[in-house]
Amino acid sequence: KKKPRIGKKGHSDAVMSISWNKLTQNIIASGSADCSILLWDLETGSAKECLTHHKDKVQTLCWHLAEGSTLLSGGYDNTCQVTDCRTKNSKSWIVDGEVEHLIWDVSNPFSFLAGTSEGSAVCIDIRQEKPLYTIAAHDNEVSGLAMTRLVPGLLATCSADKTVKVWQISDNKPSCVTSRAFPEAASLHCLSFCPDYATMLAIGALSGGLFNVGYSLQQGLQRCFQSPCSRRFLVSRGSTVFE
Repeated sequence: KKKPRIGKKGHSDAVMSISWNKLTQNIIASGSADCSILLWDLETGSAKECLTHHKDKVQTLCWHLAEGSTLLSGGYDNTCQVTDCRTKNSKSWIVDGEVEHLIWDVSNPFSFLAGTSEGSAVCIDIRQEKPLYTIAAHDNEVSGLAMTRLVPGLLATCSADKTVKVWQISDNKPSCVTSRAFPEAASLHCLSFCPDYATMLAIGALSGGLFNVGYSLQQGLQRCFQSPCSRRFLVSRGSTVFE
């Protein structure tokens, strides 16, 4: 099998993930089926560094929100890796399946969440050796994870089981607040919160296209998100679908 190359030729197999470094804006990371991660310099159009700590396909990447040299990655080798790209030193955690998606916790700079092929959502503190907790979130792979800065502790997940779930994960005590099934979708692949309204989610599906949905301030949400900030933003927008 051909190896990835530094320079303009790049990966030797399919590119499966890309993450733009928002703090160092000329740098993009790409993860590939060739088991490598390349760091690209947009000013030259060339790959400058090659990371090879994964043993299988690299499925998902995410730069740290505040540390521009810290890269989070997950792969088919059932590992999550945090790498300091200045030194190439990395730390890894084994999870219960292939890593489908990764996000940094917007409320805690030391934590991230991983969605796995076994339907789990795993929360890991990078200062610790073992996960903080594992949620049996879905009956199929967790293909999407999303958080919003507007409401601390609010997590949304989606899955190939055609459901979206909203979780309260504050204090490392996760609980499912509400959920909704999308039977018209063959599978749900990704989701993202609207930057301006914490009650709006965009959800991408295998069939049926893009769903843009809102949810209302129910009693369950009121109990779980009691801060003034949360109450300010948990107001229904658009169609109320989580009822």
